[in-house]
Amino acid sequence: MKNRYLPFGYKIADGKVVTAPEQVEAVRRIFADYTAGQTFQQIANALSTQGIPYRSDAPRWNKNMVSRILANANYCGTAEYPKIITAEQLEAAEQIRKSKTVTYSATLKPFRKDMQCGCCGARLYWHTKSRQWFCQECGMWSKPTQAEKTFNSVVEKLRWLRQNPEIIHPPAVQTNVQSMETALLDREIGQALLDTEPDVDALIAKILHRTELEYEFCSAGDADPATLQIQKACAEYKPTDDFPYTFYRKVVSKVILYRDTHIEFKLQNGQIV
Repeated sequence: MKNRYLPFGYKIADGKVVTAPEQVEAVRRIFADYTAGQTFQQIANALSTQGIPYRSDAPRWNKNMVSRILANANYCGTAEYPKIITAEQLEAAEQIRKSKTVTYSATLKPFRKDMQCGCCGARLYWHTKSRQWFCQECGMWSKPTQAEKTFNSVVEKLRWLRQNPEIIHPPAVQTNVQSMETALLDREIGQALLDTEPDVDALIAKILHRTELEYEFCSAGDADPATLQIQKACAEYKPTDDFPYTFYRKVVSKVILYRDTHIEFKLQNGQIV
C-alpha cells in the first residue's frame, strides 16, 4: 500500500499502517470542531491557515476534504487502521451530517447522468429515501450508501488516474478513429456547408484547424486519438478545490457502479479502469 492511498492521519512504517502524529491531532480537532458547530468550510479555512497540508500536492483544504474525513469510519479503528477517535465521536458527527439540508442532486450533479449499471450496462438512478442506486433494466439495487460517498469515490478515482497515467492505453480493439474535437469540427463544417450563405472565413478556419488535428493524430502512428487526449489531460491537469469537471469530461465516459458500490471508470477511449 502506498502512502498516497492512505486516509489522512496514517502513514506506513516498517511495512505497517501507523498513525501520523502530526496529522492525528488535526483529525481529532476536525471532529471536535464539527460537533461544536463549525462548518466544513470554517474547519478547512482554519487548517489551511495553520499550514497543515491535506496532501503534499494539496497544501490548502476545502470542504470536501473535511467531509471525507468526517465520513471515514476507519478512524474508529479496524484490523488495518489504528484507532484515532471513538465510535461515539464518529456517530455524533454523522448525526449532524444527516441533519444538514444539502440535497443529493447538488452532490451528484457532475456525473449523475453518467452512472452505469455494473451488471447490465444500463443507466443507474438514485433512490433518495433508501439511499441506493438502482437499474430500471435489470433490477439491480446497490447496497445503501451516501451520495457524498459516491462523490468522494469519483474524486479519489480521478486523483488516482491522474497520478498513474502509465495505466492508460488504447483498448485491444480500437474503435476511435478521430478525436472528439475533430468529430465536433466535422459536424460544424457539415452544418456550415448546408447554409445558403456560410461565413466563408470561419468555415476556412475550421477546415484548417481540422486538418491540423488530423495531422497531429496521424503523426502519432498507431496511437489512439482518444488515448492521447486522456494522457494529455492527465499531464496538464492542475489540482482544484472544486470538483474537476473539465478534467472529468476529458477523460471519463461512464462511471460504472456495482452492487457493493465499488466503482470503475469507462474512459473516453473505451478502456475500463
